[in-house]
Amino acid sequence: MSLNIIVKGGKRSGGMSGEEMKRYLQNKVQAEAQREKAGYKKRALAARKYGQSVGGGKNFRAVSSIDLATYIRHEQERPGSMSDPEYRRDFAKKNPETVIGS
Repeated sequence: MSLNIIVKGGKRSGGMSGEEMKRYLQNKVQAEAQREKAGYKKRALAARKYGQSVGGGKNFRAVSSIDLATYIRHEQERPGSMSDPEYRRDFAKKNPETVIGS
């Protein structure tokens, strides 16, 4: 599923063409992703520690703990990805710090 953004002329677009606006938005998104990734390890370990402390209880078992910024970024980049069991398995393999009880 792709996201289509329609930009109409006016003061906000600054006279940018569609391609210029596309590049501008891509650069903004990439810069934000880099800032989010910079503190990933610290946030991931804190989320895991919290997830382990919560434990789950007798009715459910915590399997993984993902910090909100990372979860939102993955959902923005690939809508629905975190609901896909295969994607979550691959994510856990690539990011073992998110897995609880491994």
